[in-house]
Amino acid sequence: MAWRNTVLLLLALTALTAASLQTALATSHQINQQTGDKLYIVTTLPVIADIIKNIAGEYAVVESLVKPGINIASYDITPRDSAKMAEADIFIYVGYGAEEVLGIYAESIRDGAPVFKLLDHIPDADAEEPYFWLDPMKVEKLSWKITEALSQVDPGNAENYIRNTRAFSEKLRELDAWIMSRVGEIPPEKRKIISVRDTLSHFASRYGLEVVGYVTAYAGTYEPQSKSVTELADRAVKEQVSIFFIEYEESATTLREVVETVADEINVETVEFIYIESLAPQHGVRTYIDLMRRNTETIVNALTQDLDKPSVKQTTQSIFPINLLLEPFKYEFMQRGLVTLLFVVVAAALVGSFAVLRGWAIFGDALAHGGVAGLVMAYLIRIDYFLGALISGLFVALAVSTVEKKTRLRTDVIIAFTFTSMFALAIVILSYMGGVTVSIEDILFADVTAVSVEMMQRTLITTSLVMVFALTFRKALLIYTVDPVMASSMGFRTTAIHYGLLIILAVAIISAFMTIGAIPAIASLIIPPAAAFISSRTPTEFITKSVAIAVASSFAGLYISYYVNTNVGAATILVAALIFIILLLARRR
Repeated sequence: MAWRNTVLLLLALTALTAASLQTALATSHQINQQTGDKLYIVTTLPVIADIIKNIAGEYAVVESLVKPGINIASYDITPRDSAKMAEADIFIYVGYGAEEVLGIYAESIRDGAPVFKLLDHIPDADAEEPYFWLDPMKVEKLSWKITEALSQVDPGNAENYIRNTRAFSEKLRELDAWIMSRVGEIPPEKRKIISVRDTLSHFASRYGLEVVGYVTAYAGTYEPQSKSVTELADRAVKEQVSIFFIEYEESATTLREVVETVADEINVETVEFIYIESLAPQHGVRTYIDLMRRNTETIVNALTQDLDKPSVKQTTQSIFPINLLLEPFKYEFMQRGLVTLLFVVVAAALVGSFAVLRGWAIFGDALAHGGVAGLVMAYLIRIDYFLGALISGLFVALAVSTVEKKTRLRTDVIIAFTFTSMFALAIVILSYMGGVTVSIEDILFADVTAVSVEMMQRTLITTSLVMVFALTFRKALLIYTVDPVMASSMGFRTTAIHYGLLIILAVAIISAFMTIGAIPAIASLIIPPAAAFISSRTPTEFITKSVAIAVASSFAGLYISYYVNTNVGAATILVAALIFIILLLARRR
């Protein structure tokens, strides 16, 4: 029987390989059918694709790898996209941030075939401020460079490309004149802009606006930093900027949450969407010129409104009795972040104490990755994200327990299988869902300072329930986690304890995952209890130290993140790890 199973497995693998090859060949055949004798051009961004279409016209097929509505930072290349890059007569990319990786990859697989990097042909644009296409005159100059590149690949249509570029240049000059006229309607004292990313520098430079602040330079590199957020609020108040602009591509990311939190904090009333890298046909933004006109109207209409001046909310509105003279906590969003952080790490450390004793430390990894899949499924079926992640986490917990009882596999094997499978499921679904702007960085390290009042309240409720349950049944949980057989002989209902521990473990991890991210959530479950374990003599001391280390790490981590300007979750993990190392070295002495 064993050899039959082996043969069947080999046949299945052979069939899978054949299917993959057939898919690749089908993709190549499909490309050939679509393009015929026309030049086949592949680029990275929808907005760049439309610019190229104006130049190439009917003489080429132009395709963007990143589809409209997708954030470049959340784009994952697929085998089909790789085939398109390899088949293209010329591959054109900008050359910045996460997008530059695609250009490097294209050069590696195209074996010397033409690859055109746009930033190499824009004198005053670099990878730090790459959004040159928001200046139509720079696009006009670049169009001739693209024309030269296309003419070299397809000399037979060189005259056609030149003719198209002349017509496009005329449209760009008309667009530039119109924008100049519209922006001229903005009063000089109101020509100040704050945005999520540093995307409007070229637009502002061309049309006499001033960018006074942004959260991060460009997509794909953002790690939430509490000091940057508070500095953004300070600049808005100082410069009296009454409106923030959010990139359409960031509409579902932590960056949007950060800016909206700051806007609410300083009484900024309006947050408007602008389009940068992506087109949005469903919103009437079908072409590059549509994008520029929509952005101009949005900016002009917003900056000509009569809005209240931004100001810091008064101390009487504070939700946490802390002296606002302490710089990190002068804004409510920092206070909310601290309260939320303390509740989630205390709940995680408390439950983690029992998990460490039971040998379930890696369980947190499975639950956190299960939460990722739950988030994606919640987006897919349009239910509350927190609820989706919680349901997924509970499913993982119960599934692992059930499989463990029905097989001879070790628990760590089942957990490893579960969390890798769930995370892979999330990535696959994300790859095939249109209009998703989720960044993996947002999932791994969330920004606790962007937590809304509603999310904070929900988190406080769930974590409080976890803590009440853990403390109420701490004796039964301690005995069960140390010796289940003894717990059963003492009359405890071990099955109920087992599933009760699984449930509070899932709730604690998902609560942490939704507010501080997957990695800090896992670390909060493991590191404080591990540090407490090596320096404790009694169960009570162990649990108390675990919670104390979690609290100390949170306070220190938040202060470090503020003054060093780094992620709160990452700083908290490092502080807890340092405490672990110190206690370990002290124990050895």
